[in-house]
Amino acid sequence: MLPLPTNMPSPKDQRTKSPTYSHLLYLSETDRQIFTTVTSSSSFRSSRSVHSYQTDTTAVSASTPGTSRMSIQRPRFADDHYPLITTIHPETVPDYVPINHAALWCARQMAQIHNIMIRALNSAWNHAVGIQPSTREAEDFLFFNQQICSTLEHHHRTEDEYFFPTLEAILGRPSAIEKIAKAHESFAEGLAIYQKYVFLTKASEYNGVTLKHIIEAFAPDLIQHLHDEIPALVALHVLDSKTVMKVWKSSEQLPARYSDVYVLAPWMLGCQDKSFTIDGHKADFPEMPWVVEFVAKGWFARRHAGAWRFCPSDLNGRRRQIYV
Repeated sequence: MLPLPTNMPSPKDQRTKSPTYSHLLYLSETDRQIFTTVTSSSSFRSSRSVHSYQTDTTAVSASTPGTSRMSIQRPRFADDHYPLITTIHPETVPDYVPINHAALWCARQMAQIHNIMIRALNSAWNHAVGIQPSTREAEDFLFFNQQICSTLEHHHRTEDEYFFPTLEAILGRPSAIEKIAKAHESFAEGLAIYQKYVFLTKASEYNGVTLKHIIEAFAPDLIQHLHDEIPALVALHVLDSKTVMKVWKSSEQLPARYSDVYVLAPWMLGCQDKSFTIDGHKADFPEMPWVVEFVAKGWFARRHAGAWRFCPSDLNGRRRQIYV
């Protein structure tokens, strides 16, 4: 579980009730003001260069005089909403660069990692309003959202503290990738509110509309950042391939230090889509020996089985459908 921020509001501040925020009991007044400001602009931000997309599964309504309005539920995939990364834009790479250069491989791996985060966030967005408070389902769903926060936290920590600074040093150009790191600031406040909500809200106080709005407040900027980061990795083709690969392999070890095998393995398996392709290449992430995968499905996944129901795919990497 991700450690809570050290600057958490005191319990007294956390439990201060407000008529407007009766379901946001754990947010301080400052956080609530930020939430109000951010959510008021979420509609505009959702129309930016990274657009939401949906399969043709909009609920169809029909009504006749004297009858109640009825809604026909239709299925959609749990990972539908914010767009996934489908290409690393190989057309931007000069012809003299070998197709097996580590920069291109790393870009595809990063795209797959980012897609795992996007799929999970999409699934959270799609399920949010269907979860009832004061249920075991609400507890499991909050735990699922906690893993999204933990994954993002560990991923960005690795990038900011090791991956990007190391590459900048090798390039010999300090702050060469500073723009990518600064992009984290665009969604930091909204992500912090999301983190506090999913870690501190009790199942009895869960409100799906609130969680959905919180996600909408920071997700467009986060998704844009996850897409923008890929070309920056492709551009590393100017470096020696073996050097890039060495940095990548070293960075892979860092998030594992903070991970629980009972969470990480089933989480990774349930947030991938084995049929998905990037530039025609099927996903080869996570690289998990079949023995580990077998144990993860049969043993590790049991401890938090309720939470993995909300993964966008089953543990075999097959996309799940939900009804809206």
